[in-house]
Amino acid sequence: MEFLLLWIDDLDDAIGALRHLAPRILAFLTAATLLVVTGFAFLIAPHTTLVVLATFLSASLVEVGRRRISAVATRSQR
Repeated sequence: MEFLLLWIDDLDDAIGALRHLAPRILAFLTAATLLVVTGFAFLIAPHTTLVVLATFLSASLVEVGRRRISAVATRSQR
């Protein structure tokens, strides 16, 4: 009986740790999947992949710039 209680306690600790680490694990798996998909896309269609990545990165840079400008504008209005 004591063995089962210890086993359930260890299982509860493992589930608690998994809940705590789940966002990091999912973020790593997502990043690894995106890396593999990007590498595969470069093998299949390198020119199209470069266009898509360039578009995505330029849109991201424009969005970051827009947010910084709006943050500066809201600070100056205070």
